[in-house]
Amino acid sequence: MTRIRSFDDLAPGMSFDLGGFSLPRQEVLDFAARYDAQPFHLDDEAARDSVFGELVASGLHTLSAAFGHMIRTGFIAEVSMGGNAIDLKWPAPLRPDEAVTLRVVVEELRPSRSKPGLGIAKLRYLVTREADAVLVLDALCTHFMKR
Repeated sequence: MTRIRSFDDLAPGMSFDLGGFSLPRQEVLDFAARYDAQPFHLDDEAARDSVFGELVASGLHTLSAAFGHMIRTGFIAEVSMGGNAIDLKWPAPLRPDEAVTLRVVVEELRPSRSKPGLGIAKLRYLVTREADAVLVLDALCTHFMKR
């Protein structure tokens, strides 16, 4: 697994495949009950009458799981200093137990003007279903990183 040691190790256009994960059904239900209690995240019967036609994971859960997966890989563990923005899209739903993969693409980099030991990176998280290669999450996230 690639581990970034400094903001300066990155260049626009770089892409990193960070492996896969899934959201188990019970985890989907628990997350929805606590944070996004819409019927199509909680109940199979209610979900059948939704635009999805079946139970699907919360997009917020998908985002959280992707971020957590990236952090657990250690990819930016040595340089991460937080962030402050996300431009977010959920182009397709994610069903419980579906396997997905995460790819991170470096979109933009700039050194901090006020803090020379810090860089600002815009990283795009792309989460794709393994079964059909459909994109379920496209998130452009701004990260602060050590130089």
